[in-house]
Amino acid sequence: MWQCPICERSFSKPNQSHYCTKANSIDEYIESQPEEVQPILKSVRSAIRSALPNAEERMSYQMPTFWQGKNIIHFAGFKRHFGLYPGELSQLPFKERLSGYKTTKGGVQFPYEMPIDYELIADLAKWAASEAEEKSNESAAAKRTVRPRYPMPSYLAIALDESGMRERYDARPAYQRNDYISWIERAKREDTRQKRIAQMLDELQAGDSYMGMAYNAKL
Repeated sequence: MWQCPICERSFSKPNQSHYCTKANSIDEYIESQPEEVQPILKSVRSAIRSALPNAEERMSYQMPTFWQGKNIIHFAGFKRHFGLYPGELSQLPFKERLSGYKTTKGGVQFPYEMPIDYELIADLAKWAASEAEEKSNESAAAKRTVRPRYPMPSYLAIALDESGMRERYDARPAYQRNDYISWIERAKREDTRQKRIAQMLDELQAGDSYMGMAYNAKL
């Protein structure tokens, strides 16, 4: 293994070509690039900034990065091109616009010798942010515990109708109705079940409590 003496990254080949800098900010990074490349990278930065006005600029993986709860997009300058890294490109909705560029699984190469499509860069940034938000929402939804829904047993329906508390029961939030059924159904003894039904009916009548807790019912 060969370790670069500047960035201290390790590679399998000696003197392997790689992006190498120890810049602490995007400004420092751009200033470290060849003078003729700096205006291009500044424009790339501006295009991404216009697309992601709320993102935070930082250095990550030794590359200029736009962060919005997580890394959204990176860019980096190389000898003949700059790379843009918006993440997994397999689901990219505008592949035709990238047909003239060399792409990898997660990056696009923009040759300096070609006219730079800054609108495309901004669209890639917006897409990357949208993908990141969608994945975050999916992850949060997957972690959310789904409470089981319990059907109304016939004996409880009869108790509500006979007591005249059906309307007040139906006015309670769905989670309360579900909790009442679950709590009553879990009773192992009949006398315990009857006591819980009586408590529910009393709470519905009073309108100021729910399973022993204060509640402001809209009567």
